[in-house]
Amino acid sequence: MRCLVSGVLLGLAMVAAAQTAHDPTPAEAGTFARLRTEWARNLHDKHIDASVAEFNADAEFIDPGGNRVRGTAALRQLFTMITATYDSDLTFNSVRVEVSGDLAYDSGTYTENLLLRASGKHQKSSGSYLTEYKRGKDGQWLIVEQVWTGAVYDASLANARAARPA
Repeated sequence: MRCLVSGVLLGLAMVAAAQTAHDPTPAEAGTFARLRTEWARNLHDKHIDASVAEFNADAEFIDPGGNRVRGTAALRQLFTMITATYDSDLTFNSVRVEVSGDLAYDSGTYTENLLLRASGKHQKSSGSYLTEYKRGKDGQWLIVEQVWTGAVYDASLANARAARPA
């Protein structure tokens, strides 16, 4: 009996260890770097269908103001509005990626140069992001939730502050 209990406990420990979060393998790291790059490129190139295809059907997007949209129809509407309003040049700086089974997250900072299309006004945005992924049965990673923090500010004011002597 003692051997049976020890065997069961050892088996449970092995299962738990197999599901703990770990730093990504080089292949996984490359996958998440590619996903970040594609997301930014799709936004820049205004490829709305490709942007929406990167999200799970019931995914949520939370903007810096805390507004939440859910599902592909709402995401398509959001990305249509964003790409009609702005031209975007987005750069990610991933700080941490972890994988646990079929779940993963990518967390870091971003900077974004924005052009307000209606006025030609330049703006900047920076902050942090957290993207949660789930691997589907087909092996593809899809975004299940994406959260942004940060602020948008006038680029000319930011440039003037940066040029000012300390």
